[in-house]
Amino acid sequence: MGILGTMALVSAATVFLSIRATTGSQHRAVVVEVAARQRTLTERYLNDVMLVRAGARAAPGTTAMLLRRSADALLHGGLAPAVNGDDDEAHVAATTNPTVHSQLEQERRLIGDLTRSGAALLANRPLASVELAAGEHPGAIGDVARLRVLAALTSNVSLNAARTFAREADANVNSLIATQVALGAAGLLISVLLALALVAATRRQTAHFRSLVTSSTDLVVLFSGGGCRYVSEPVTDLTGRAEADLLGDRFLELVHEDDRAAVIDAGEQAQPRVLLFRLMDRFGVWRQVEAHLTDLRGDRHLRGVVFNARDISERMRLESELTRQAFYDVLTNLPNRALFRDRLAQGLARSRRARTSLAVLLLDLDGFKQVNDSLGHDAGDQLLREVAERFAEVVRPTDTLARLGGDEFTLLVEGAAEDEALLVAQRLLQSLGDPFSVSGRELRMGSSIGIVVSSGGKAGTEDLIRDADVAMYAAKESGRGRYQLYHPDMALELGEQLGLEQDLRDALKNGELSVHYQPEVSLKDEGIVGVEALLRWTSPKRGSVSPAQFIPIAEETGLIFDLGEFVLDEACRQAAQWRADGILPDDFVVWVNVSGKQLAVGGVNGLVRRALEDSGLPPQQLGLEVTETAIVSGAPGERARGELELLHTLGVRVAIDDFGTGFSALGQLRHFPIDMLKVDRSFVQGLETDARDAAIVANVVSLAHSLGVPAIAEGIETSSQLDSVRAVDCDLAQGFLFARPSAPAEITALLEAARARAAPTPPAPTPPAPASR
Repeated sequence: MGILGTMALVSAATVFLSIRATTGSQHRAVVVEVAARQRTLTERYLNDVMLVRAGARAAPGTTAMLLRRSADALLHGGLAPAVNGDDDEAHVAATTNPTVHSQLEQERRLIGDLTRSGAALLANRPLASVELAAGEHPGAIGDVARLRVLAALTSNVSLNAARTFAREADANVNSLIATQVALGAAGLLISVLLALALVAATRRQTAHFRSLVTSSTDLVVLFSGGGCRYVSEPVTDLTGRAEADLLGDRFLELVHEDDRAAVIDAGEQAQPRVLLFRLMDRFGVWRQVEAHLTDLRGDRHLRGVVFNARDISERMRLESELTRQAFYDVLTNLPNRALFRDRLAQGLARSRRARTSLAVLLLDLDGFKQVNDSLGHDAGDQLLREVAERFAEVVRPTDTLARLGGDEFTLLVEGAAEDEALLVAQRLLQSLGDPFSVSGRELRMGSSIGIVVSSGGKAGTEDLIRDADVAMYAAKESGRGRYQLYHPDMALELGEQLGLEQDLRDALKNGELSVHYQPEVSLKDEGIVGVEALLRWTSPKRGSVSPAQFIPIAEETGLIFDLGEFVLDEACRQAAQWRADGILPDDFVVWVNVSGKQLAVGGVNGLVRRALEDSGLPPQQLGLEVTETAIVSGAPGERARGELELLHTLGVRVAIDDFGTGFSALGQLRHFPIDMLKVDRSFVQGLETDARDAAIVANVVSLAHSLGVPAIAEGIETSSQLDSVRAVDCDLAQGFLFARPSAPAEITALLEAARARAAPTPPAPTPPAPASR
């Protein structure tokens, strides 16, 4: 009975202790799993932040929440949340081990530092401004590197806590083994067998715990005694070599020769804590490896330095791509605006120290917008790439050629004085001399170049770029396809133009603009047959502003569309009023100038129809004057012809203004609806002194008659000029000799007077017969 009782007691105690140990082991397994996955969550949070910075979709906030809640559960007990694609939620008890408690407290502080730093990085705030609670000092490093260091520290603390949990499990197992051995020594064979069975089960459980910590995707390498003593399975998978072929010095054979000394030193000294080196994989490709070093030389079981490493090649590639996108133009692979400014700032600093000069050239392609509009943006992109290649061929390797955006390029030439900068500009223009083959077409491109030279003065990067931009616009104004060297007067002129543009915008809003009219007369009887509507601006602070000043600015800034609509509406309204007053001749036409830009963009047909409908003016009494540049070939010319044909069918008259000064081919006149040709005033002014001008006037009049339309001579100021245009059989005339452009009230008086002269004179009364005597 005693033996049986002993056996029963021993068996009962053994079973009780086994059940208790197994239950505790299962709970510790859960704790170890939760602790071990903290490292995985830390790496996931770092990757989420990097993905969001790269423009991808990720949820670093969710990962941060899982990190914090899991740490709280490990420290105080409770429900550890589930991790998508990893573990389910689990209940864990609060830790009672002071060491683990201290490690988990440090982990919580590091998690707080990591997540606050990640949020600051995503908000583009400097990480140096984030107060660190964990007592770690990353040092003066970049924001991304700082975040990686915090992630590595958090990961290592998580790993240490998991190891401590595992060591607790080992200690409990060892205690259980001792107890079972004692019970087995006091009991019978069955107790010993039961103890051995429990030991075997416990060892299997311990191996499971150990695998949770040590078996991962990390590349684990142990260095001890000057060589490699252990490599994990992922290392053999990456290198394609067996473990035996990597021990000793043979592992170092796969390390890049430039990094080998650092790896050897780190394996001996366990410093630095994070090491980057290159390792050759099974395909002979160098992989970027980031290793976190753990000094276990004091551990009697290992006595070495453990490298916990990961292959970060893809991450490095992504970071390199992000850097390239941040500082290089995607289309041309040239430096972008940000990188150019940085290099210009460095160049200025070197220039001031060495007391040398440097030049900045800003280039804008002439006519690039027309390429985009007519051939499409793909063709425009192809053209920009080819232009960038030609520019790169004629600059020095030490120069910085960049694309600022659109069709603007800029060039930094260090050590260049004015003469050298001008030679560079000449080479750049010459590189565009040969035509470009784009979308099956041969295109010739020019460029306007602004040049500014700095001799180590106080001008900053923005000042130089602005001055080069001003000089570039001056080059465009002077005829395009050329370069201009900046001088301070250019900035004053540009400031005046900007002020004039703003005042013109205000004038349109404030009612400072008005329409005057200049009569057109028939050379047969000098009767008024029409008027030309001319825009006038009287500014409260500038006085009377000449159209020669503000019309070019309106053309350049797009204000010409609003001004053209204003003149059209006013002219139609005024002509309709004169018609209602009964003072207009039957064939009277009010002529309105239409910008070539308005016709090229389109929409003039709709504007004219609306103005006619609103005013009630018959279409036959409205004429549109267009310049020769509006009827050139190509897409803009086709659009202009379509607009004019629709209006001409409606009854609106069309005149070619300033004829003889443009570059239209005579064959193009056949395809446009034309009711009149206007001889430019420059030829009329030279009638009396230049035989060539007289010949041009005669030929234009002859051409008009050949086309079956009248010709009108502009700018008649003297009687001799009038006699000359009459001598070549010109039909109509316009100029100061007849009347200056005048306000509507003065034109009304002229029309009324002309109407009165044209009225039939009533017969004189018959005198009474003399009285007979």
